[in-house]
Amino acid sequence: MKLLHPLPRSFMNMLRADAGMSLKTLTPLLVVAALLSGCATNTAQPALQIRHEATRAIEKVELIYNDEDQLIVTDGGGSGLTGFAGLLGPIGAILALTVDTNSRMSMADRTDRRSKEFTAAVRNSGAAMSLNRKFAERLAARLRESGREVKVTPFMRATGQLAEMQVPELRPTPGYSTLILRITTAYGASDATSSFKPFVLVEQLLRNEQQAVVHQTSSFADVTEPTYFLYEGLLKDTAGAHEGLKQGLDRVVQPAYAGMFGDDAPRTARSATTQTAALDAN
Repeated sequence: MKLLHPLPRSFMNMLRADAGMSLKTLTPLLVVAALLSGCATNTAQPALQIRHEATRAIEKVELIYNDEDQLIVTDGGGSGLTGFAGLLGPIGAILALTVDTNSRMSMADRTDRRSKEFTAAVRNSGAAMSLNRKFAERLAARLRESGREVKVTPFMRATGQLAEMQVPELRPTPGYSTLILRITTAYGASDATSSFKPFVLVEQLLRNEQQAVVHQTSSFADVTEPTYFLYEGLLKDTAGAHEGLKQGLDRVVQPAYAGMFGDDAPRTARSATTQTAALDAN
């Protein structure tokens, strides 16, 4: 399989391609973001149980993830939607960036410039640009604990809305279900007077061997530390800022697994318990 590492023309284009949004679709997405920011997703339990039963039956998984770390820096200053997006926290601020309006060009340009500058600063500091890879490996390890066979494949970033995510030029491995990850790492401030805080979002789409969609889910971590009142402070503390994003991704591993496969004990552990009980009975 050919490994691709294309950098998008801009971080703004990357976000727009991810969401595929227009101004009409922004409002309901922001409402969803508000719910996510305030509490766990309110999914109907019977439907969720059916989905988890379907995902638990899957035994061979190819995990596809965007290998290139792309660090986003955004704030709501100068935005016509600042007040609304600010109420929704970093998710709202990131989603709001996808709106193509003239009034938002200054925010878009600033986000694009700062994101590239911060990514370059972290890379030049000597920090290993491997946040996405380490997260994928930890999630793969959790899947293996459950008794599944896992193949990890780094590739380009998935595009499109969550329910329809596609990885261009990807050729799924025969015999494996495909778990597509889209990892977003960012520092966000809801408006020009708020501090920058780390934020990570992991979107997942699971397809079976026939590439039919089985389940989709998102997990995020709104980390409180470190915080930076000014962008310049974030730019100077690349080591601390990078560590904040790593901690956020570490916190998402188990929620990402549970959101897709259910919060079950590892299959290997259950198997060992069953064998012990059988020996005791004999």
